[in-house]
Amino acid sequence: MNLPRDSKANDPRYQDIRSGEVALLTSPDAGALVRVIAGSVAGHDGPGSTYTPMTLVHATIEPGARLDLPWNVEHNALIYVLNGSGTVGATGAQPLRTGQTAVLGAGDFVTVTADARQESRSPRLDVIVVGGQPIREPIAWAGPFVMNTKAEVLAAYEDFQKGRFGLPVA
Repeated sequence: MNLPRDSKANDPRYQDIRSGEVALLTSPDAGALVRVIAGSVAGHDGPGSTYTPMTLVHATIEPGARLDLPWNVEHNALIYVLNGSGTVGATGAQPLRTGQTAVLGAGDFVTVTADARQESRSPRLDVIVVGGQPIREPIAWAGPFVMNTKAEVLAAYEDFQKGRFGLPVA
């Protein structure tokens, strides 16, 4: 995740989040299972800790079912399809399938609908929905480094090459 300029040097951290720890929600018709990993959905908090306000969910949607996921209107949203096929948007105008991503702007719901027919190897539509409060800062990146300027990216490469990230240098 990209971080605001003043948080880019925060220590990295790993979170071992087990399936039994996430908040589990279902759509009213039980056609979708939503796992809240980080952030909050409809007052249900996930166990993940983040540096900036964001939400991360994994949703499994049964064939033909529709998920209207309540979303923080101040957050943007990105939908990545792990497997299956369906559409995104209240009118179902944008088709999506395995490996594709949809980038959404602000809104109070994220709507995803699974196609009525799924491939046998992907019997349901599985999506990751992630979004957060826009940072609104310039972005410069190269390889794994995301900074605000090209000079900061070059400095990050130099720090990495000199072993300043605590990783062994080959």
